[in-house]
Amino acid sequence: MAEQTPRTCPQDVDIPEVMVFAGSSEMDVCYARIFWNSVTLQPPLESRLVSGDIRQRLRTAPPPAPQINVAPQLSPFDQKIEQILLETQKALKAEEKAYYLEKAQKREEILALLRTQREERLKKEQVFLNHRPKITAQKLRPSRTISEIEDLEAVKALAMLD
Repeated sequence: MAEQTPRTCPQDVDIPEVMVFAGSSEMDVCYARIFWNSVTLQPPLESRLVSGDIRQRLRTAPPPAPQINVAPQLSPFDQKIEQILLETQKALKAEEKAYYLEKAQKREEILALLRTQREERLKKEQVFLNHRPKITAQKLRPSRTISEIEDLEAVKALAMLD
């Protein structure tokens, strides 16, 4: 299907012979080949991470150092120090635990005291509940003074005039 055309282009350009232009003159085919070989489409500016004239280089990581698996050997002196440190750490934890237990015990004592005080207060309220004077609606409403009564009558008289 591919037609081979002779190389009779005005310019001496190395053109691969894989393009097919059926029904065109040799000059048109030659110019078309030169044109399509010279055109390269650049990606849009939005897709470029860096500008075209700057080369981006990343530093390479140094080669990893060989790892040696050697268990550390403790000397007798180091073992004694480690033993002392462990005992000291246990003692500190025991002191801290005792401190927090003492705080918890004080909290429980305070809560118990508050409960007993509440119970006593409720008992006293029950005793006085039966001996309270009964308040009626007349005693709750204060009696009106003479000036208030006169003011109300004046307001009623004005309302009738309207």
